[in-house]
Amino acid sequence: MSEMKPMEKDLLNASSAQLCEAVIALLLEKKGRDLTAYEVGEENAITDYYVNITATSSTAVVALADEVAEKMSERGKHPSRIEGRSGASWILVDFTDVILNVFDRQSREFYDIDRLLPADKRMDIEPIKAKVDEKFNLKI
Repeated sequence: MSEMKPMEKDLLNASSAQLCEAVIALLLEKKGRDLTAYEVGEENAITDYYVNITATSSTAVVALADEVAEKMSERGKHPSRIEGRSGASWILVDFTDVILNVFDRQSREFYDIDRLLPADKRMDIEPIKAKVDEKFNLKI
């Protein structure tokens, strides 16, 4: 069994907020569209955060979900389950404290998950976006 390098363990004991920020940063780096995130821990017994994103195609849905699952695993946080890979129109990646929904455009519009989540709990992702932009020296 291979031993993880110290930097690969940085999310092993992360808070749900740190985990959510890491997921959002990865998604922004990979250029997903229409990213929304909600902090619902106080009202929701299932999870602390929901993160929703739209990919440009069914191939991109799978690639984006797989990339996040792989990169988070490398950092010590493995998904507890991944649902929907066979359909490739909506994949749920469950990190327990953070649930990621990766949709194609049609599924995002059809299921309209954002409508079911409390608008007042929608997170401001601009600070995370600024960190990602700075990492890549981007001014968007």
